[in-house]
Amino acid sequence: MEPASETIAYRPVSKVAVAAVVAGLLSSLALTTPVLWILPLLGIVVAIVGLADVTRSGAEKAGRAAALVGLALSVGFGAQAVTAAVVSRTITESRVRAVASLWCNAIRENRLADAQSMLSPRLLPAAHSDHPGHEDGDEPTIGSLPAVMAIRGCGDAVVRTVESTGRDEETGEQWGVRIRLSPCADGGAVEVHLQLQPEIVNEPTQRVERWTISQIDLGP
Repeated sequence: MEPASETIAYRPVSKVAVAAVVAGLLSSLALTTPVLWILPLLGIVVAIVGLADVTRSGAEKAGRAAALVGLALSVGFGAQAVTAAVVSRTITESRVRAVASLWCNAIRENRLADAQSMLSPRLLPAAHSDHPGHEDGDEPTIGSLPAVMAIRGCGDAVVRTVESTGRDEETGEQWGVRIRLSPCADGGAVEVHLQLQPEIVNEPTQRVERWTISQIDLGP
């Protein structure tokens, strides 16, 4: 009687499971820009399809571990990308609100030179010799800007709220802030809308980020 021969069953590797690993690795690109957040989502879908492919009755395919690895990579990079974006947005909104508050405080405390230093040069009104208090060669002043005059007219006994209105989708860099002072004249409110632009400044010891007010609009 001949001994029974052992038969080694060959199981092909699921191509979908392998694709899940590739998609998981590509999901790391989601850390660079929100535009690529779609990659982790696609990776998760491919991984789920891969798991279904290797566990399907009668399929007898290998690759479950690969599909699980792909799933873990996609979920991990996706979660990291979203978390990083949320943290970055929170920090940025906190910074622009702080800058807007400092600017408003400088105006209300009549420190116009400090407030002026926070503005983009293109916002500064030109000095005219025919204006009261102006002589040839005078530095531009922001005291004549409608928004500045409105803030100064509110006085000190008002409630101030400073809210971020988010990133400007057109420029992709500027951030909006809304300042509301109430009550002001006749019990009404003053609302000022600011656009802030970040720039990198070379200090003696390091490079720092500085926010400049690039647009001022007096609300209704």
